[in-house]
Amino acid sequence: MDPLTHALVGMGVAALTGEKLSLASPLHLGAVLGALAPDLDIVLQLCGDIPYLTHHRGSSHSIPGVLFSSTVIAFALWLVMGVSQPGIIFLWTILGAVSHLLLDILNSYGAKILWPFSQKKYTLNLLVLADPIIIIIFAGVVFWPGMPGGVAKTAFWLALAYLGIRFSMRLKVHRLLWRKYADKGAKRVVVMPAMISLWNWSFFVETPDNYIIGEVRCFSLSPGVKKVLNKYPKNTLIKKALNSKLGHIFQNFTPYFHIYHCMEDGKQVVKFCDLRYFFREEFMHNATVVFDETQTIIEAVFQPYNRHRKIRV
Repeated sequence: MDPLTHALVGMGVAALTGEKLSLASPLHLGAVLGALAPDLDIVLQLCGDIPYLTHHRGSSHSIPGVLFSSTVIAFALWLVMGVSQPGIIFLWTILGAVSHLLLDILNSYGAKILWPFSQKKYTLNLLVLADPIIIIIFAGVVFWPGMPGGVAKTAFWLALAYLGIRFSMRLKVHRLLWRKYADKGAKRVVVMPAMISLWNWSFFVETPDNYIIGEVRCFSLSPGVKKVLNKYPKNTLIKKALNSKLGHIFQNFTPYFHIYHCMEDGKQVVKFCDLRYFFREEFMHNATVVFDETQTIIEAVFQPYNRHRKIRV
């Protein structure tokens, strides 16, 4: 989720203490800092795009990671503002940090919450990256006069009800797609929040022969197909691309991707595309591996956010 949402929910956690929000309170400050701390992995951007894109929502977003960051924050607050017991400060800090993990696994990007035991990014595919309903609910808590704990509890119940509604909507769309594509031998159906519509749902369906990418309008429950990608057999070049450094980076970046082999400008090319984000008739995240006539890799580029942005690997 975006930093604003994390900060507002962190303040909502702080409000559960029942005291008026004050940054002079180590409990409140701990909850807010804990809710923001996992995204400190943005410092990896100083090392370049590849380290950041491959490690974002990794160790800092794991259970061991938030335990470590919450301990550091709580200890620092206790040293500087030592008006509360360190254990109590840690409790509210870790609650803020947990809110961050919960929010991040609710969107389609996911988080490696079980790192280092698992490299899998867990996701529930329920929220867009900056959900206006969640923002409004918790902004209401922050700006409510006095910000009493009762208002914060109501906000969390409202957020839970909203998530329940979205889960029900996603489940309905998922069942619809399974029924629609059962006769095509559907092997997998993935439903995610649409990028630019709060109530629509993006999807891709994997069949034995292709990937079907589209969007469902929630209130009409009418699936619209945007693109159909044919699967390619894993020939020698595709296997080499998958086993290359770029191939490992891309597979770590997304669990859902399409790979294909083609000719461009007289060269053998293998291309990857991330199936999660399809916007303005193209996939947001791509990668390209170029081979020479001896099937040796001569160029490998990661193309995050658009095809014109090229990061050489």
